[in-house]
Amino acid sequence: MGYWISKRLVYEGAIIRVSTATRQSAGGGAQPFDIVEHHGGVAVVPLLGDRVLLVRQPRPVAGESLLEIPAGKLEGPDDDVMARAQAELGEEVGYRAGRLIPAAEFYVSPGYCSERIHVFLGLDLTPVVAAPEETEEIERVEVTLDEARRMLDERRFRDSKTIIGLRELLAYLERGHD
Repeated sequence: MGYWISKRLVYEGAIIRVSTATRQSAGGGAQPFDIVEHHGGVAVVPLLGDRVLLVRQPRPVAGESLLEIPAGKLEGPDDDVMARAQAELGEEVGYRAGRLIPAAEFYVSPGYCSERIHVFLGLDLTPVVAAPEETEEIERVEVTLDEARRMLDERRFRDSKTIIGLRELLAYLERGHD
């Protein structure tokens, strides 16, 4: 899209690129933007019987450990989303999904960031050897569907992909699927 009057790269790191840009506003003026470009990510809501497999991990930027669905970043624009979802599921909780059902796709914060997360429901799980990345400190946590619903109602999850993913799983099950 040809929105930008000007755009200048100010930082390129291992995960993000940051640019400063100017856009012509509807009123004719120049509107400044800071832009964070990110390849995006995948997340999976793994259902094993009546239990959801979650991970608790420290999130230094948030300043706390969060309970989340398994997830990971895409390595580039050509990364295979479904293959990455299977890889993250195996690495983080030690399962492979017989079925990965697309459940949601959303921008994390579209006002300044291009990061988009693809959320899948992971069904018909079979065990594989878990192999978290060396830098990851992951604790696997299993919760029943009733516990997940209660925790959502009590606003105990603080991670957007997890909230969206769990709500999508519950809606899927309420529609009479699997």
